[in-house]
Amino acid sequence: MQQTVMKKVIRTFGKNKEKILCNIPPELYQQKMGTNFSFELNNFDQLKFGDFSISAFLNRYLAGNRSLKESRSVSRKRLALVNSGVGYIDPLAIDLAYQIRSYNKALSILSEIPIITLEHLLEVNFIIATESKTKGTIRSNQNWIDGNSPVNSSFVFPPPEYVHKLITDWISFINDPNVTEDQKAIFGHNQLIGIHPFSNGNGRTGRIFLQAILEKKYGEIIHPCLYRLDNKNDTYIQASVSTLTSEGTSGPLHQFWTDSIDWGNITKQKMYAVLEKGKIMMNNRIVMVSISDSANKLLNYLWAQPIVCEVGLMKKFKWSFSKSKTVIQELVNAQVLEVRKLSAPQGAVIYDCPLIFDLWQQLDDLVFDK
Repeated sequence: MQQTVMKKVIRTFGKNKEKILCNIPPELYQQKMGTNFSFELNNFDQLKFGDFSISAFLNRYLAGNRSLKESRSVSRKRLALVNSGVGYIDPLAIDLAYQIRSYNKALSILSEIPIITLEHLLEVNFIIATESKTKGTIRSNQNWIDGNSPVNSSFVFPPPEYVHKLITDWISFINDPNVTEDQKAIFGHNQLIGIHPFSNGNGRTGRIFLQAILEKKYGEIIHPCLYRLDNKNDTYIQASVSTLTSEGTSGPLHQFWTDSIDWGNITKQKMYAVLEKGKIMMNNRIVMVSISDSANKLLNYLWAQPIVCEVGLMKKFKWSFSKSKTVIQELVNAQVLEVRKLSAPQGAVIYDCPLIFDLWQQLDDLVFDK
């Protein structure tokens, strides 16, 4: 069966019954996949740095909603402070931490299942689209991108009466064993964006799906959508609708996908180089010091959470307050951690690792410097 041209239907919108032109992507299931491709990802040694995860580190920029708006100004230290358990009150950082946890929770759902059902997709949207009253349900309204109305929009998505059939077809496609994982990732992502099945959170849901499918095959990656950050020649929208055209899955893959994935792979290698230098510096601080197994456990945790306090470690590792304090002091003595007093909560003390924060800044610089 050959792919058909994207349909367009005229519908009316609003009280004035203005006419709008809606785009309906061709169904994917059982279409001939003329475009076959395989990415070069993680074709180098995969290193380990304590509990650090590049994917988790960068998901703050993928979490959607306010994460790239108001919350983009939240520093890594502010985020680490609210995650430390010390009781630091920072509404914007607390909100961002919640968004990140929601994104990671939804990602873990799609990453851990062999077959994705409609129920899984609805659950993902329910978790991440917390701002929406209709989260976790297929939309019953018209949606679009750009403009304050579909009348002046650059792209209007399918009318709601088409969505159930399209999403059923999408589910069949992404579970088809005859389709490669790479095809499922790119074509499935594009189709999901083209359907826009939810009132809110479609971009986040699409990003989570794309990341989950690629990481199932390749392991931890730098998300292709991060290529868009500060990229003046952003062609993501064109890339997302590229497989919804008459050429569809038979034409060449849009350049955005190869460029963004190659960039992510190269950037990950650069990040490893930064982290490896940091690991050497860290080892130099503890090489002459005999630290306990618990202190080594805390050291690994610092790579992912470089601000700690006794109460936070009690919750994390089920240690007593006394043990938490003793283990922290080991790393203070080794000059890994530094003591900081907070003005709020009054009298609170935290312990941070400047070396890790310096490494984190270098990693962020790599992402934003194209």
